[in-house]
Amino acid sequence: MKTILTALATLGLSLFAITGASAQSVTLEGTPDGVEAHYRGQVASPFVFADPGIDRSDWDLSGLQGNQPGASDAVGFTLALRPDSTEAGRGYIALARVGEGYVVYGPALAGADATLSLAAGGPASWTAWPSTGADGYVYFGPADYIQSRPGRTEIAAPDMPSSLRHTVFTAFADALAFYEGRFGPLPQSPTLVVTMQGAGPSTIRADVTDTGVISARLNGEAWRNPSEAALSEIDTVTFHETAHLWNSHFARPAEGSPWLHEGGAQYLALVAAVSTGHLTEAAARESLGSNLTDCRNRLGTRDNVSNRMVAGSAVYDCGVLVQWLADMELRQASSGTLGIVDLWAGMVSAARDGQAAYNSQTFRSGLHEDSAVTLLFDGPAEARWNSIEARLIDLGVAWINRPSDEDYLAATLSRLNTENCASGSSTGFYVRDGFIQMDNASTCGALSDDLEIGTVEGFDPLTESHAMFEAVQSQCAARGMVHVVRRNTTQVLSATCNTALAEPIAYALTQSPAISVHVR
Repeated sequence: MKTILTALATLGLSLFAITGASAQSVTLEGTPDGVEAHYRGQVASPFVFADPGIDRSDWDLSGLQGNQPGASDAVGFTLALRPDSTEAGRGYIALARVGEGYVVYGPALAGADATLSLAAGGPASWTAWPSTGADGYVYFGPADYIQSRPGRTEIAAPDMPSSLRHTVFTAFADALAFYEGRFGPLPQSPTLVVTMQGAGPSTIRADVTDTGVISARLNGEAWRNPSEAALSEIDTVTFHETAHLWNSHFARPAEGSPWLHEGGAQYLALVAAVSTGHLTEAAARESLGSNLTDCRNRLGTRDNVSNRMVAGSAVYDCGVLVQWLADMELRQASSGTLGIVDLWAGMVSAARDGQAAYNSQTFRSGLHEDSAVTLLFDGPAEARWNSIEARLIDLGVAWINRPSDEDYLAATLSRLNTENCASGSSTGFYVRDGFIQMDNASTCGALSDDLEIGTVEGFDPLTESHAMFEAVQSQCAARGMVHVVRRNTTQVLSATCNTALAEPIAYALTQSPAISVHVR
């Protein structure tokens, strides 16, 4: 280990930021704790990051103290970069470990008005990838982590379990082949970087940048011996992120409708995974039933659907529902000759012709005026789900109501949040390792902030969710207080509940049209 780190200290990764007529070079050097970024040359004083919104709270920026107005143009300073300690609440991750190497988000280093280009030098055992451009994720570290394949690049540390390596990189290859067959080639060869050193709290986090690099970060020791369920999840995540190479970084979504490109990528992932044999139709049906359930729970009979689908899980669940409804309608109307994949192919084709930007109007213009998508967005809120259920039946979908333990848990906590949080408050919760942690604003009374829950009405939310639901249902019907015990304490908190809980609705699909398509 010491030899590797000493060798890494001589690695030069040069980023040149051009501001006016001056050039700024940044040399990255590995340290036992992270990376040092040495800024040299003509650097603006004071130095200002081009994107102040990137979370750099894990970085030591004290090196900027000497870079003040009036200083010489030929200045230098060093920043100590540490890997991101958490991914909660962050966009692109500034720095993540990949074995002994790293993935750095190039724009996090850029000065104002900077255009970055990349050059790497010794030692011979280390390299940087991609070698040109730094407007997205850049891997730098041991060259032997990099495997060049026809039309793609795979990067992972050698200690990755073989089952995980096979699953994720096979999915990457098959996803690329499927999407290329439908949408055409990409302008650059894509790269997938996978690390088991993600900061969490999520077990999986992945995203794509304009460099054509997908970064997948896995968190938790369970990945050392991944279960079949975990392998299936990362398989689908790989198909999802690969779809973004076309529907987010080739064709470009306009601001304001994240449900379109995120829901689009997730539904395309299901179609592609089923079509290539990575997922069964039954498994896809189960996933779609969950999306339908979660979207209904998220929207209910509230107005302003478009505004409610711009954040949180509704972006994905309702986004997938939109795609699924549109796909079934398009296929039914065309006797199976056209579907949602063809609609996306049209938007990608428009991007090749110079019309890269698309929005919800672009998408909806390809649907019939009486589409179920219109019912979701524009129909009467109180009749929304009855109308959609009727349309689903017309499209050949059948289901039963089968709430799971997770549904009872979500129904209980959602009701308590609704009752106790001020209007407009941010709400949610995490399932941690053996307990529930709330993710609420400070305006949620007894349930505010990051409360860790031990029991609710004497029941463990994770292992006794149905019994907990019934106990809370009884308290709410009596307009009583719900008693919550803070985890690892005897402190009892009292939450308000004045509205009876309805039995949760969970769609278990028993029949639906197949979503697979012919692989070209």
